[in-house]
Amino acid sequence: VVDKVGDSSRVRILKGSSNSGSYPSLPGLLEAQNEEYLSLRTASADLKGIFTGMGFLLGGYGFCLFALIFLSSDVSSIDWWLLFYSILAIVLPLVWETSRPPSLPIIFNRRTQEIYYDRKGQLYHAIWEGIEAAAYEYNMVNQNTGSMPHGSLEIILQKFGEPDDRIVLSLSGGAAGRRLATLISMWEYVRRYMTVGPWFDEAGRKTDQINPFIEKTLKEGRMSFLDYERSNREYLAQERREGNGISGTAVFLWVGSYLFFPMAYGMEVVQRSDRKKTMRQWPEVVRVRLHPNGPKTRLIDIEESYLVQKEKEEQQKQKELEELHERMRRTLPR
Repeated sequence: VVDKVGDSSRVRILKGSSNSGSYPSLPGLLEAQNEEYLSLRTASADLKGIFTGMGFLLGGYGFCLFALIFLSSDVSSIDWWLLFYSILAIVLPLVWETSRPPSLPIIFNRRTQEIYYDRKGQLYHAIWEGIEAAAYEYNMVNQNTGSMPHGSLEIILQKFGEPDDRIVLSLSGGAAGRRLATLISMWEYVRRYMTVGPWFDEAGRKTDQINPFIEKTLKEGRMSFLDYERSNREYLAQERREGNGISGTAVFLWVGSYLFFPMAYGMEVVQRSDRKKTMRQWPEVVRVRLHPNGPKTRLIDIEESYLVQKEKEEQQKQKELEELHERMRRTLPR
């Protein structure tokens, strides 16, 4: 990592067993946090529904245009085609994206002290004991925007059943704008959850129940594009209450919140559907361990025996299939 960044002062190796010296902070990434597990939203989950959102935007405007034509003049065959394509623009991407597998979050299981991640249907995991993370910051230079800081917080996971197959997983979401101090605070939030307990305050001190700091972090993490567009409308109302005039930025955000509302709503529909399907998509070995009364054995402890059992089940299914084919061969006429 140092060779890649070129500056050792911008790299920090973080340990799960050691205090990083920073206050915990996890803005915009926390999806769920309870006594059993903590889940982080991935960058792919933020983009889920983008095609449906574009369909709602184009289809919604097309439908409004058709309604104006219908109310103001005679409707021609071209106008009916406009309505037809507007409906298709909404329905087709909605059906396609809601039928696809959801984007699963990164899960930190506090009960079993391990981490889970699903990569295209393949389960990867790591135990918390002895874990290390690399946090680093670098500058991305562009001829139009100039130099912009980027950063990433990464850990190594191994594939369930194939421990030699490993991946580097980023916990920090999008890299743009990430500073090293922010990345360290993110790690400290996860570390406090796994070591101190499910609830803690802004200084990392353990608390007996959920508190305003955790509630605020959860609210920020669950904020969708639709929530963002709705909040943009408050700027104009706030400036009117202050009585110092209305800025162009407030007007721009207010207008944009209505113009892009169909797109935000389309993305919200898909992402809500994803959240409802999330838990059902995890393999059974993960689902049972996320249950309050589930087993406390780690995946690394059952990996070998689990694979042996799966192999026996596959062999049994193959044997039954061969027996069925043999019976069919004997009973069918030649």
